[in-house]
Amino acid sequence: MMETVVGIIAGVLQYLPGVLVFYVPALFGTVLWRERGEGYRLKAGLWFVLGFGSIVAVHIMLRSVSAEQVAALVGISLLQIAVALALARLTVYRLAD
Repeated sequence: MMETVVGIIAGVLQYLPGVLVFYVPALFGTVLWRERGEGYRLKAGLWFVLGFGSIVAVHIMLRSVSAEQVAALVGISLLQIAVALALARLTVYRLAD
């Protein structure tokens, strides 16, 4: 039982650095998204696309060899991006209120 719990915690902690890396563009994009005006939405979209895209591209260049590895990396990255966006949204709305 204890080995299972430790294994789950270790598995979650293994993906924490990726979430933290994705948190930076998520935070900037979320802050800009909250601002008023169409120009801010465009800037936020650029932060999301360029920030997340460049991080995923570097991961793919450094770690992937086969199509299966690329698909797995993109899938894991999407989950990490979702968590980073949730944390950024929580942070921005807590600080703004």
